[in-house]
Amino acid sequence: MIVAVLGAGAMGSALTIPLSDRGHEVRLWGTKYDIEILDRIRRGLPHPRIGVRLPKTVNIYYPNELKEALTGAEVVVIGVSSVGVAPVSEQINGLLGNRTFIVVLSKGVEEINGEILTMTQVISRYARIPSERIVYVSGPSIARELAHRLATAVVYSSADISLAEKAKREFETGYYRITVSDDVIGAELSASLKNVYAIAIGWFDGLAKRAGGLEMNNAKSAFFAQAVREMAYIVDVMGGKKETVYGLSGIGDLIVTASGGRNGMFGMLIGEGLFAIEALEEMKKRGAGVVEGYIAAKTLYRLLSSNVDTRRTPLFINVYKVLYEDLDVLEAVKKVLRSIST
Repeated sequence: MIVAVLGAGAMGSALTIPLSDRGHEVRLWGTKYDIEILDRIRRGLPHPRIGVRLPKTVNIYYPNELKEALTGAEVVVIGVSSVGVAPVSEQINGLLGNRTFIVVLSKGVEEINGEILTMTQVISRYARIPSERIVYVSGPSIARELAHRLATAVVYSSADISLAEKAKREFETGYYRITVSDDVIGAELSASLKNVYAIAIGWFDGLAKRAGGLEMNNAKSAFFAQAVREMAYIVDVMGGKKETVYGLSGIGDLIVTASGGRNGMFGMLIGEGLFAIEALEEMKKRGAGVVEGYIAAKTLYRLLSSNVDTRRTPLFINVYKVLYEDLDVLEAVKKVLRSIST
């Protein structure tokens, strides 16, 4: 197949490796923010964020070459950050074949013109493609590990389960394993929520440093359990399946995000004593990329405030207050612990 991957960041680039291993013709297109990365790849240098050289068979396309990248493509993979999904979707509108389907790697929810939309809803609306032609990817998938062909298991969800099964047949390798689901809303909410909750779990790594290095695994575990409880409640109320939260899309992804992702690192910096804005600046200095959980927390707060009983989501609410109202992290921990024990 001809597969066009849009977004030369960590995950989009990492996916080109199993796709190439399957023998597909892979085209990697980058936005204006990816130009330096594209230059490095073209020179045969390792990708700066995943630490490997991409297969020589991967064809590189620059921002002004989108039409060329999409010509004849049977699958389009969207791997840009959540804020880039709407503009990229508008750019590809009218450039896709009638049988082309989209695979979505982007995580998050976006507020556009006062309406809160998931990634598949954004793509469907702005690319003008039916939701039945969209597959959403969720589950624990650290890009660097996938790029090194280390064992990875994910979930492909679609309103058309047969499309998810087709994507599985075409994308799966011995090390990149795929299960399928029709619970798109459950997968999307889990993927977005886990970024927010991973920030809270990361707090304890920072608090441990402030306490002289004494680990805080008891509290971290309690917060992890509370995060899963809240995610299952939210997904259920919003029309998804609790089972999705208890699998790879929820618990599985939360574990890797909290322990090895940017959101956990961001939470650690806050736990060390930085305000959210200061922690974001530090993340920029480290070249860590977009902190999706910080962005998602604000939008999800608006969504949840009008759809769920927030008395049942004390952890989420206190994460929001730490991020956007400068609530002291220690005070937030106390409030959440009191809520858990009542």
